[in-house]
Amino acid sequence: MNDSFKVAVAAVLVLMFVMISSVHAMDLKRSERKWSGSLELGSTFNGSPALRIVGAYWLPKYLQIWKYGVGFMRLELDTGILDNSDTTLDVGFQPVFRYECHRSDRIWPYIDLGAGIHFLSRANINGRQLGAAQQFSLLAAMGVSFKSGIEIGYRYLHISNANLHSHNDGRDEHLGVVTFFF
Repeated sequence: MNDSFKVAVAAVLVLMFVMISSVHAMDLKRSERKWSGSLELGSTFNGSPALRIVGAYWLPKYLQIWKYGVGFMRLELDTGILDNSDTTLDVGFQPVFRYECHRSDRIWPYIDLGAGIHFLSRANINGRQLGAAQQFSLLAAMGVSFKSGIEIGYRYLHISNANLHSHNDGRDEHLGVVTFFF
């Protein structure tokens, strides 16, 4: 890994420690959860590291789905540092739908689905031709949300130009996610 990526990972780990220590003691009601921040660390199909920081605004309305489920919508702003040899910056925006199962009053499993748009600092990442700096994204995630205001999960993120350009190698990321509500 290059030095800038190591520094970014260290900064995110320190930020994550500070956020966990400040949020852990809180007991937020569902109606009070308006903003969240996520730290995501993972890799791509070829083992290149991926680091993302995601901020989200949760829309105040929810939809009751079946007896135990609730649907939520949020708007995400996503920033990422991609690859270790040639650092590439990625900024994205996507609306995301969440289904949460509320069979317990302390732990809620969830599934997320979303799509959005991303802008990359370069269109060629580690030999992969993405065709343009503007890209589209599809995401799917699953995990567990705790009453304390912390979530742990997995996110799959696909980024490509939807065949709008002649080169469309695309990019797939597998990410571990920790989310904090405030």
